[in-house]
This record gives sequence, structure tokens and C-alpha cells, in this order.
Amino acid sequence: MLATAPAAASPATGRGPSGRTVGTADARATAETRSLFSYLRDRRGEGILFGHQQTTEFGVTFEEADGIKSDVLAGVGDHPAVFGWDMSGEGYGSSPGTPEEKFATFVDLIQDAHRIGGINTISAHMDNFVTGGNYGDTNGDVVERILPGGDHNDEFNAYLDRVARLAHAITDDKGAPIPVIFRPFHENSGSWFWWGAAHASPSQYVELWRYTVEYLRDTKGVHNFLYAYGPGGGYGGTDEVYLRTYPGDDFVDVLGYDNYDGTDGSRRWLDGMVADLGMIARIAEQRGKVSAFTEFGESGALKPNGQNGDPHWFTQVLDAVTADPDASRTAYMMTWTNFGTDQFFVPTPAYGGLPEHELLPDFRAFAADPDTLFSSDLDLRDVFDRRVRAVRHDPFLHIVSPTDGERITTATATVRVRVSDALPQQVYYTVGDDPARHRLRHDRKTGYWTGTWDIGEENLTNTPTELKVRAVLPGHRTLTADHRVVLGEKPPPAPGVVDDFEGHVDDTALRAEYSPYGTNTISLSRDPVGNGEKALRFDYDFAFQNYTGIGKRIEGDWSAFDSLSLWLEPDGSRHKLVLQLVAGGVAFEAYPSMADTEAGAVRIPFADFRPAPWDTANAGRRLTPEDLADLSQFNVFINQDSAGGTTSGSFFLDDIRAL
Repeated sequence: MLATAPAAASPATGRGPSGRTVGTADARATAETRSLFSYLRDRRGEGILFGHQQTTEFGVTFEEADGIKSDVLAGVGDHPAVFGWDMSGEGYGSSPGTPEEKFATFVDLIQDAHRIGGINTISAHMDNFVTGGNYGDTNGDVVERILPGGDHNDEFNAYLDRVARLAHAITDDKGAPIPVIFRPFHENSGSWFWWGAAHASPSQYVELWRYTVEYLRDTKGVHNFLYAYGPGGGYGGTDEVYLRTYPGDDFVDVLGYDNYDGTDGSRRWLDGMVADLGMIARIAEQRGKVSAFTEFGESGALKPNGQNGDPHWFTQVLDAVTADPDASRTAYMMTWTNFGTDQFFVPTPAYGGLPEHELLPDFRAFAADPDTLFSSDLDLRDVFDRRVRAVRHDPFLHIVSPTDGERITTATATVRVRVSDALPQQVYYTVGDDPARHRLRHDRKTGYWTGTWDIGEENLTNTPTELKVRAVLPGHRTLTADHRVVLGEKPPPAPGVVDDFEGHVDDTALRAEYSPYGTNTISLSRDPVGNGEKALRFDYDFAFQNYTGIGKRIEGDWSAFDSLSLWLEPDGSRHKLVLQLVAGGVAFEAYPSMADTEAGAVRIPFADFRPAPWDTANAGRRLTPEDLADLSQFNVFINQDSAGGTTSGSFFLDDIRAL
């Protein structure tokens, strides 16, 4: 299992929701940053701050950014309370110009927002450090290769250097660093970014996050950041999947959540969103953290007049959140950018030849509601001038590499360990049931305790084992961390095989290879099976979601194959089973029937696959041999059908392969 993060402390220790102390990810955070954390934490139930991404950078009602103009200001007469920005691309910001010009504009916009009286938050749509593509290029095993020991770690460090440069450059009129809520690696529960669920194991994601915080905080001296964890929804109000990639209390300040409504305000979406926000608020309160709706909005953006389903969408969302005693304790809710008339998330007044947007009256009602706060509602002395201190972190140990669940295929491996807030007398590891201790040495340059694990070729037999690390502190206190790893290659599949499920040693290994979308449970079945000794069992529940799924990365050349074959035992639910193959960068889908319960082989010609319904830009495209030579993902979804006879169920899959 993952090394356990320090437990949430009680209010008596100063890490809870009261008192004059805060438990921030950075124990050396600036006074203003500590104050901001205290303000957001203590606001629970006293109104929700509204935020808008890049509100003074892009808009419909202005053509040139001056740090003041904003569609929100034009629409409701006030700026948002939270100003969102993005370290897009190579990290210089989103505005046009040379890298230095983009950087200067980025600094100016944040400083202007601070002068206006807003709180700044920065997301990070990082380019692919391996291929050079953008954040949506999921090729190249990026996470594995930018972590310590990876061949692209230097490129990632260079990016973080630019983040640190920005953090040091943004100062207020008195020269003090401006506090920022930094939100990297967001929406990782999906797989549309290279850091997403199908492209990084939970442990790899956790170590990527910890590395980022430690590099910025400890190596580069950035002390004006709060760190926001923001996976996408939904979770059905349960915390197991939400916390699956949680980096730990010493690395997170804000527990966030992104969820866009693709249903035009349906009761199902509202109930699921409220259940999730309530769950996150409870977790945040238990841990002395801040909870936030880090992104929300109508999926894909608002539509032109006459095409929006619910004219009261904003107030419906607000009423649903504030009616729930837990969800109402959300600190802020932020929607995305108004890039222009083709994509905007905040309704606008009449401008030029454009009419007033039909949702503007409702958005004005949303802004006027006493449960929302905009810029003029903030008492900046209360936000930034609170006198609070940060508690010191307890000593903490985590294994940087190998990551938990990793498959090691070489006869030797490097063990890297980080010990924080303590000077251990010794650090060592043991393997499995062998009591032999292997000492690690401290590398002053990297800060890690490192050593070589001599595994031996003879032990690479597709077998799980435990790597156990211990750090002995003065006073005979010992820190511990255990990682489960698999030694040796998984038996190689035949060409075209997605999975026959025989090579997974147990459910843990299975779940390490598949990423969940939404809330579901997968496990290995030994009865029924289609072929061999193991199959996949998929359990789903539509209580708070209308679809859920799993996905895995695949590669290979299928250009010589003409169809997909699998064994399926459906559950008779009539829900929509979706087999999704991402090829040539496009998601192609097929839909085997779930109408009966008879198990059997299913064969679907690739000629019958069609682009996903939401991908209207590729609606007429068909799978080609060139596409089949460029594979990246295989996903399985089940979508709720209103004609379905059940809201939960189980089905079985086996022997998924191209023929």
C-alpha cells in the first residue's frame, strides 16, 4: 500500500477549523499565504466565493486585456472574488507574444487582480515533456519519465523553475509575495491529460505531486503557494476513489473537485454534484483543510440564445449546493474562461452586434444572492492580514521509487526515499520476508536516501513482493513505508490482445493496470470465465452517476486486423455498454447489447465502429489501417439507459482481442 500520510490532527493541535494556527503544506508559508488559508478554511457555511478563469485576460465584451475589463464586471458590475490563471504550454501564460512578453503579461494580470481585491489561483496545462505535444498528447509514458531517475526529469525541472520564477515575481505594491492557490495535474481521474488515470498509476501520481511540492517549496524557496488537489467527478458521495490519488495532508491545502454539467441541470447531476461536494467538505473539515468547487459549468460552454436547456442554471446550482449542510461549506466555486463567442462560460450583456445572453438575468440573480461573494464583498484585511502561524510538520517518510504497484523488469533497481522534517540516524530497506537490512545513503544533491536493490534475473518471475523502508530517528522512533511491487514481466500478450486477464496475479495488479472513470469496482472472476482461468468482473451503480467505466493504455499495430472480439456475459439490464478504442487520436466506439444474460463470444468489425457521439468534429470519420497503427487507449463504459430495469449490476468480460 502507499506510505501513510500523517493523520489529520484535531483542532486542539491547531490543524482543525479553529484557533490561530494552520496546517499548510508549506510550514514556512508567508504570513499573507497563511492568512489566506485561514480565511478560506474558516469561511465554511458563510457564503461561497465566485471565481472565473482568466476573467481579465479573455472575454466577449472587450478586445484587449488591460487588467480591469471583464465579462463578469460587464455583466454584474463586480469582479469575481477568485481570479483563475493558467501556466499553459511551456509555463509562460496564455497571452500572445514572446515567452518573455507572455511572462510579463502574466505577472501584470496577477498583480492587477490583487490590486482589484481578488484571490489568485493558477492551474497548469503543461505540454508533454517527452513528445513536445500539448497537454492532450498522452503518448510517451510522461509521468514515469519525468519522475526522479527518468530521462526527462531535467525538462520537468526546467518547467518548475519557470513556475518558481513566476511565484517570486508576483509581488504586491509593498514588495510582499502575492499568495496563490496552485492547482497542478487537475482532473486526473479522467485520461484526457498525460497525467490522467490511464497514464499514471495512483502511486506515480502521488509521487509526481509530492515531487512538485518538494521541488517548489524546498528547492526553489516558493512560500506563497497553497496547493489545490482537483480531480474530476463524480464519486457518488463516496471518498474511496476520490482519495485514491490523494498526496497526503502535508502536500495539499485545498481539496477540490471539477465537474461540468452535460445534462442541462438534471436532478441526477445536481444530486451527484452535491453529494460529492458534501463528501469533500467533510474530508476537508476532518483534515483541517479547505474544500472548493475548483471548476464547474455547463459542459462544453454556454450555448447561443435559444439553445440552453435551463434558463435558471446558475441559481439552480447555487440553491442545490447551499441547501445541503455539508456542500454549503464549500469555500469557492470557479467556472472556466470566456475565450470568445465560440466558447464562453459566463453569460454576457449586449455588446456590439451581440444580444444579451439569455442566462444573464439568472447570473445576475446568482451574483446578488447573499450566499455568493464577489470581489467587493471581500474584506481584504480579513483575507490577507490574519495573524496565524503554521504548525510544523511531523517527520514523514515516503518512497519515491519504485512507486507502489510498479512492475520491475530489470535485475537491479534504484531505491529512492525522502525523509522530511527529521534527521534519521539510518535508513534501510528489506524485501519480502527476508530480514536482511540494506542501508541507504543520503545524497545531499537530491535530498534522497538512495541505494541499489539487487533483485537478480532469477527472481523476475511475475511475482509480487513487498519493499519495506525504515528510517530510524533519534530516540528510537522509526518511520515506515511499504510498497508492493511485482518482479518480472507480465507474460506478453499475443499480437492484438487487449487482455485475456490471465497475467494479473491478483485484484491489486488488475486495478493497477486499469483506471476507473466514475465509481465502479473491478475484480478477477474465476467463474464465469470465457477462456482460461480468469475473467473481468465489472460492478456498477447509477445512484449518483449516469455512466462509469475503466480504461487502460494500449499500443501496437492493428492495421492488419479487421475486427474486435471478446467474450461477454451481460446482465440483462439494457444499459448501454460502450467499447471505446482510441486510435489515430480519435475515440471510436461500438455498443454490444446488454439486453439478455446469455454469455458468448462477440465479434465487431472495425468497419462498424463510429466516433464517439460527443466528437462532432469527427462524426463522419471511419477507422482506417493508419488509425489502427496508432493506438493509445482501450476503454469500457456502461451508460445508464432510462429503459434499463436496474440501477446497479455486474457484467463479465474476457479475452478481448483484435482478429
